[in-house]
Amino acid sequence: MEIKKKRLLAVLALLGIVAVLTMIFIRIGGPLIELVGDTDKFKSWLESFGAWSYVVFVGIMILQVIVAVIPSGPFQIAGGYAFGSVMGTLLCIVGCGIGSMITFMFMRIFGHRFGKLFISEKNIEKLSFIERSPRWKSLLIGLFIIPGSPKDILNLFAGLTTINPWIWLAVSTLGRLPAIAASAMSGNAFGEGSYSKAVIIFGILLLVSAVGALVYKRIEDKNKKDKQ
Repeated sequence: MEIKKKRLLAVLALLGIVAVLTMIFIRIGGPLIELVGDTDKFKSWLESFGAWSYVVFVGIMILQVIVAVIPSGPFQIAGGYAFGSVMGTLLCIVGCGIGSMITFMFMRIFGHRFGKLFISEKNIEKLSFIERSPRWKSLLIGLFIIPGSPKDILNLFAGLTTINPWIWLAVSTLGRLPAIAASAMSGNAFGEGSYSKAVIIFGILLLVSAVGALVYKRIEDKNKKDKQ
């Protein structure tokens, strides 16, 4: 009887999370994406909060990680435009770190039931080769650090493993840092009128991410063949 109560509470909590995330996305996600498309308007909107603008932006980045359908790139660039390269990078890292740990812990508590809200069972199954490896922790960390790897999916998958949360927080921070820093630098350069510099930085970021995505795909395909 006690087990049934715990399961019922878990299901109700899960439904509550779904409802809250859906409402947040409907009320905030869409308008934010539209707003961030106009960097000057987005910067003015943040400045209207005064000293709280930093907290608001970190909150936006947390929301972006939790509601994975909201793209991260535009907000990272906008962060660099609004706050500069260093502060923009720092705020993005803090927000992404908190958001990553929230989804990580939800996966650890609720398991696949939470993950299915954001990714299909098929995508989770694709990563099963990680757990089969005798050095799965090193493999998981290595895959996450690769530029262009599906970090949101890997972060959710990590919550299903026994990896230490504090170790994973360090990994998720380091893994996201290069792309976030490059995006913030690109946004800052654009804000300073250095358009060619902004394009070059963003171009390098896209190239590195594309190469990293290919490397990740080759590793995934190789392990799929080994399983077969």
